[in-house]
Amino acid sequence: MKIFIVHNLFKLFSLHMFFMLSINLIVITSCGTDGGAESPTPADNPAPDPPVNSVYALPNLAAPAHYPGVAIYTADMGKNRSTEVNSEWVIRNSQYTNISSEIIRNGYNAIHKISFNNFKTATDYLEFVVAIHGKLINPVPAPEAFLQNLSGISFRAVSYGVPINLTLEAFSIDGSLIKSENFQIITSEMQTFNMTISNQNLHHFGFKILGENQDQDTFKEGALGIDDIYLNNSSTSAFQPPSTDAQLLDWLQKASVNYFLWNYREVGGNRGIVLEASDENNRVSLSGLGYAYANYILAEHINMINPQLAKERILSMLKWQQGQNWFNGSAGIYGFPLHYFNADGSGMYQSDAAAISTIDWAICAAGIRTVKQKYSTDAEIVNICDELLNRPLWKETIHTNTSDYYRLGRISKGFNATLGQKNGQVWADAFSEETELIYLEALASGKVNDLDLNRIYREQKNGFYVSWFGCGFTYNWLQLWTGATEPYKSNSMAAFTADAATSRTAFAKPLMGLTACGTLSNMESNGFINWNNYISNQGASVSGANSSEVIQISPAPYGAALALAFTPSQAIEALKSYLAMGYYHPLLGLPDNIRINNLPQNLKVTVPNWNPYDINIGPMAMAIDQHEQHVIANYYMSDAAIADSLQKLKQSF
Repeated sequence: MKIFIVHNLFKLFSLHMFFMLSINLIVITSCGTDGGAESPTPADNPAPDPPVNSVYALPNLAAPAHYPGVAIYTADMGKNRSTEVNSEWVIRNSQYTNISSEIIRNGYNAIHKISFNNFKTATDYLEFVVAIHGKLINPVPAPEAFLQNLSGISFRAVSYGVPINLTLEAFSIDGSLIKSENFQIITSEMQTFNMTISNQNLHHFGFKILGENQDQDTFKEGALGIDDIYLNNSSTSAFQPPSTDAQLLDWLQKASVNYFLWNYREVGGNRGIVLEASDENNRVSLSGLGYAYANYILAEHINMINPQLAKERILSMLKWQQGQNWFNGSAGIYGFPLHYFNADGSGMYQSDAAAISTIDWAICAAGIRTVKQKYSTDAEIVNICDELLNRPLWKETIHTNTSDYYRLGRISKGFNATLGQKNGQVWADAFSEETELIYLEALASGKVNDLDLNRIYREQKNGFYVSWFGCGFTYNWLQLWTGATEPYKSNSMAAFTADAATSRTAFAKPLMGLTACGTLSNMESNGFINWNNYISNQGASVSGANSSEVIQISPAPYGAALALAFTPSQAIEALKSYLAMGYYHPLLGLPDNIRINNLPQNLKVTVPNWNPYDINIGPMAMAIDQHEQHVIANYYMSDAAIADSLQKLKQSF
């Protein structure tokens, strides 16, 4: 593709992710109750006398470290106001107390340092508050997986300047205090602390520094260094990813499906949505709904959700779409829905040139067609699916100006929804499985039987049809739905082989996964990293674009998963190579991507991005299904219009 695909146009927003990292140090506990066993009293484990004016030096780590339990927040990713699991953290303070934050790094070791001054009265305070899941405002319950066998909260902390009497407070979703416990934080070393808690209502917790609990003569200013906040459970050792190929893929698929289970929101009126990103609380992506439909079918198939609940949520998303007007510009035009919506169903960015995205609709339509076949005996679901699929007026997408040969006969990439104007960009000017999927849906709609398939331009280079940037998703976007099929299959085998070769050269590791993703844009002077650069031109050097246009900086594990159906041994080798880099999570699987090349000047180690978009995480689960069981392809290809239209598309090669 010569121009970045429309479905990623607005994805220039903050990505919030964080990673696990720790140092083996002494465990200190203090008293408190949680309706269960009591912790030792301070007299059982007295804190050593702190040295005067000691300065803590952060040790260097040569690799990420992990601890038992479920990591909630570490400082590796360094994203402001967000945790590794994409929940929100905030710092609150009294009116005249000054605070500042920074991320300090030494190799793969990183901590969050919170500095403060002007503590003058007993009521002065600061608190670092962390949600387990979602936001602190308009909260949602933490998923059961986080709280399974919950036994406590652990964290590592050190003080700077003066010792700190730190209070850890645990709260339920309504803000009720579940438990509170005090810990003495010293300046000589970072230590590990534990608070026992098993209450399944746990939603968020806060680390509070209150003036009245400090030495009133010496406590005026200082700093808290905090790191590696975990939920403890029955595990006594740090999580290790599965060792066998089958178990590895099963773990990654379930971690991917979790995204759609955990980010589902009911919005009233028996309607529901899945949020576009884990750190969102409002925005919905059209293509993300397509992947949500598929992933709920997979969730049922792999026994992660019962059939009735899967069906209820799928129906709620269909009803959410059914209630929108896709013709008057408010939520769509010419029967095509907008690219982005608010969770309440209202439209976003209507007047933008790419407010309507034909690729996003094609992906959503694929999900709807899959749902229709899955629930072919349910009249309500089938009728809604038919209504939605019949809305788009595909003829309105085709350029008809005979004096414009470049665009003539080709499908527009997008529209301004307010005015209905095509945005000038077209599909079919270069090979891409996005183009193939769009043309397949247009044909299957039955509204453009005269569509000129000869206008689809496919260029061979080094023996296969290359997409413009050589991105992985452009060689497995159609086949995620149809299953691996010729002539696309052989083409994808060659493309992912090129991906592997380029990755090995660029990263000196067999990572694969050169594809579109959100990566870092800059590192601030305080060590926090901004992750708001969405790149579409990351791919293999064999491509339609000039080599200078193509980059290799942040390989993405989902790109390696996309290769499973075509170069399975290389894809699995790549996934294991990601694991060897040390960034993984028992519930989240692998990061969305890892920034390796072109690091900011002050960043000396690779860093992972833990916040996936729905259009990245959904395909990972589907690619594993494509490699193993073909659940989605079997449903999708049961659609007679799709099966017939795919043959027409193949004949156009």
